[in-house]
Amino acid sequence: MKKIGIVVTDPDDWTGVALCNSVTRSGMHPVVFGFSGATSDIRSGKIYAGKLELSVLDAIIVRDLGPAEQNGAALRFDILCQLKDSGVAVINPPEAIARAANKYVSSCLFQKNDIPTPQTVVTGDIDAALEALSSFGRAVVKPVFGYKGIGVECMKSNPRGEAKLRMLLEKNGMIYIQEFIRNPGRDIRVFVVDGEVKGSIYRIAPAGSWINNLSQGGRAEICALTREQEKIALKAVEIIGTVYAGVDIIEGERDYVLEINGTPSGKGIFEACGVDVTEGIVEYVFNMV
Repeated sequence: MKKIGIVVTDPDDWTGVALCNSVTRSGMHPVVFGFSGATSDIRSGKIYAGKLELSVLDAIIVRDLGPAEQNGAALRFDILCQLKDSGVAVINPPEAIARAANKYVSSCLFQKNDIPTPQTVVTGDIDAALEALSSFGRAVVKPVFGYKGIGVECMKSNPRGEAKLRMLLEKNGMIYIQEFIRNPGRDIRVFVVDGEVKGSIYRIAPAGSWINNLSQGGRAEICALTREQEKIALKAVEIIGTVYAGVDIIEGERDYVLEINGTPSGKGIFEACGVDVTEGIVEYVFNMV
């Protein structure tokens, strides 16, 4: 029986549990583990998560690598690369996870490949940051390596906004600053698996907030994509190289791709659309191992 590793931080995570169930229904055996205690024995070449030797797995589905400081995050990525090189199928591919996780890299790739994105400046220089804020009028500042809407700030080009910008730059050493796109008070999450849209939802911010992330209290409603929205979502996934991903689109004067998530939750899609996206992910893995 094929053994399929499922990387999670929270064993009760909806998507992690759904992946386990889908793997079991496929006739394969799910093995759940986390990377917080991963060990690489360089001399023997063996890699462990706790007492589990990861090289015995036929494939690994990465749901969540978990929060980590710079060295820890780099080690987890390197371990995934080492496992892939040893013959273990890793989904999503480590390189694609890294491209999706780094908003600077993904923004550059979107721009290079004519995928519409908001104007964005990344800098460690306060004068350049203030100039960008002045040019945008209203801007969104995000961590380059962020998730779940944590650490996202919205500010205007006024003394209060400039003070906040200075504080964030001093704290983080650099700024990822993006023009604020006037929108209907929502964004769109498109869930893609193996080059096919499996479901799409509006993410609507709770009262008094402008952040639409479901993990920050937003609610999900089913969304019927336009042809253009589907086109740019599929192109974004192709450019980043993910097997499965959540693509976030904002509706302004035109549609813009905000970012792409290479380890997305499927819970919102299931609740709003009745679609279990993990079935498609596991089908892809089943066909490759």
